[in-house]
Amino acid sequence: MFTVNDNKQVVPTVMHRPSMEGVRIRSYDNTDYNECREIFTEGMQQLINLITRVVFPKFLWYIAVATILAIMASLKWSIWIFIVSVFICVVLSALLYVHIYLECWNYINDCLKADLMDIDKSYMSNEGSHMWVAEWNGKVVGMVGLIHHEDHKPGVAELQRMSVSTTCRKMGIARKLLDELLKHAREQRFEKIILTTTSAQGPAVGLYKKYGFKLMAVFPFPQKILKDMEHWSFDLQL
Repeated sequence: MFTVNDNKQVVPTVMHRPSMEGVRIRSYDNTDYNECREIFTEGMQQLINLITRVVFPKFLWYIAVATILAIMASLKWSIWIFIVSVFICVVLSALLYVHIYLECWNYINDCLKADLMDIDKSYMSNEGSHMWVAEWNGKVVGMVGLIHHEDHKPGVAELQRMSVSTTCRKMGIARKLLDELLKHAREQRFEKIILTTTSAQGPAVGLYKKYGFKLMAVFPFPQKILKDMEHWSFDLQL
């Protein structure tokens, strides 16, 4: 980005990112309830755009082919063929986006009604389970949970609900949260940490790989319209 100074000279503008200084990782408290749910919801809303970037390119390729065919047909027969085909493509694009939007919101609402309905009971009352928040300037800006319940094998815990406020990304907050989680897991003598994410969440996947998480399984989305999306299962041996 550039600005013009008083001498009408174009000079580069230095963009300052928020400093990580002052970020504090601490255990979840009941007073953090609303902020944690808001941060999770905000983060998952960003997933809509991430999924769109994965799904739409192939869909737009089909639209491009259909448009070319429609142009050829309209030149031979009627311009209305082209007009109708463009209208159909616009409608289909809108329906695809609405479908992605609704699927993401269904997932968000399911999570808010599950472990995030009673965070204290889900994460702070079960042995080995825990949730941490990142606090910066007196405000909760990140969260992560480690959960162990009867569905997990002995010595196995699951990383869940890693989320950082969009205003505080690229500050290293996710790394600090993950460091605290792994420290706790080792203190609790867990042998393995597992997690599930999606192929659309590139930055999160990159972070987990840097910490040594290995991709163990790939599961396609059940909806055929989202067949280019995958669930990825990772684990980390401690």
